[in-house]
Amino acid sequence: MQIERTKQSVKSSLSGFIFKIITLLFPFLVRTVIIKRLGEEYVGLSTLFTSVLQVLSLSELGFASAIAYAMYKPIAEDDKPKICALLNFVKTVYRIIGIFILVVGVAIIPLLPHFINAESPPPSDVNLYILYGIYLFNTVISYLLFAYKSVLLAAYQRLDVENNVMSFCNIVMYAFQIAALYVFRNYYVYIVFLPLSTIAINLLRSLRVKKIFPEYVCKGTIEKSEKKGVYKNIGALMGHRLSGAVVTSVMNIIISANLGLILLTRYGNYYTIINAMLGIILIVYSSITAGIGNSIVVDSVEKNYTDFKNLTFINVWMVGWIFVCLICLFQPFMTIWMGEDKLLPFSTVILFSLYFYFWRFKDMLNTYKDAAGMWKADWLKPYVVTAVSLVLGLILINVWGINGTLVAVIAGVFVVSMPWETHVFFRMYFNRSPKNYYLRMLIYTVIIVAIAALTYYVCGLVGGTGILTFILKLGVCVVLPNAIILLLSFKTPEFRWLTVKIKQIFKKN
Repeated sequence: MQIERTKQSVKSSLSGFIFKIITLLFPFLVRTVIIKRLGEEYVGLSTLFTSVLQVLSLSELGFASAIAYAMYKPIAEDDKPKICALLNFVKTVYRIIGIFILVVGVAIIPLLPHFINAESPPPSDVNLYILYGIYLFNTVISYLLFAYKSVLLAAYQRLDVENNVMSFCNIVMYAFQIAALYVFRNYYVYIVFLPLSTIAINLLRSLRVKKIFPEYVCKGTIEKSEKKGVYKNIGALMGHRLSGAVVTSVMNIIISANLGLILLTRYGNYYTIINAMLGIILIVYSSITAGIGNSIVVDSVEKNYTDFKNLTFINVWMVGWIFVCLICLFQPFMTIWMGEDKLLPFSTVILFSLYFYFWRFKDMLNTYKDAAGMWKADWLKPYVVTAVSLVLGLILINVWGINGTLVAVIAGVFVVSMPWETHVFFRMYFNRSPKNYYLRMLIYTVIIVAIAALTYYVCGLVGGTGILTFILKLGVCVVLPNAIILLLSFKTPEFRWLTVKIKQIFKKN
């Protein structure tokens, strides 16, 4: 069975885009309301607890990716008993990991006060332990209910179903949360809607999966050799997800413990924008991963290498354009949103933008690695990246503050992660030297940096502040970088491939 990759990717991308708009606009609005109605410290607490539990989260440990990968082949072969057995296996694993998160989460309760700088204490009207307990319950309950069914949706490339359920439940949750903040002005009333929404998401997801895939039930067992292979992939993936958790979560804890909740909130304000950009890109990645996995099973290595080059071109165009926008629009937007008194230095903007670019411009390579299940080949790499980032972060935060943590993360990604995983993937899957890839990425980067410098200069010619100025600068960022990239690439094979794909999509729809 060959999945209709283009059709499913488009459906998943569209629903994912709608979901991402919801998860961008509403949290942005909620964050604004909390800061205005309650104070920056409340947002800092939310960021801290989310970061602590995200480190323990199942999604960060890679079980979903490992099981989805194991399903690609039986789906291609229409082996329903094997898929049922895998679903039963992942259900058991999810329940075990849910209990593990609960136990470890309770065990670290005595450490909570040490995660907050004494000079920036939590609000006096909030009990640290009760609040943390609500966040812990929200994390655990999903894994003890029906979160395992999302793996089936991912493997079949039906993320549109997942996105639609999430979109509906999140809209309802955010509406109640905003109302609670205005009516009660109480953080406990606000936060209780989080676990209620998680329960609703699990129930609705379960009903939708049962309707779409009635033939799949949790029964049967997989062979020991297959189970051993899955465990090996999970063990390898655990390190890769741990490395990501350092970037997104552990650094938040370090900032809170060393600089306090207010600076963590201001750092989080900037990261909210970064995360929104990441989310938009990840919609595309998550939507095509199953299709790439299916292609790896049924197509030749040479065909996949050609697709990889074409998709890398699209990825760098997208990431590079966002990089330009971040450099030019970060401070004007933050001034409108939070005010000049809550801005971080422009040096921090440059580092945030570089972090975004270096972390995401190689994501097409990582998407192919995930789809090919090549997590064991460089299993040691994420631990080295984690160690480098953590040690440098702990040292440099006392020298350069927030900038020190960003420098540490960029060093881990650019110096260690990128060359290591690139070498492994090219040697073991494409069976060729990565030299051409490095040269191509270097050329892309030089062009993007030059475009960013030119666009920043042109934006600087637009004087004044306020919404109108921001809109004018946004117009420059939309037109100028994309026009230059278009002029430089319209004769390349990658661009011709892109135009063909676009025509195919519109023809089918």
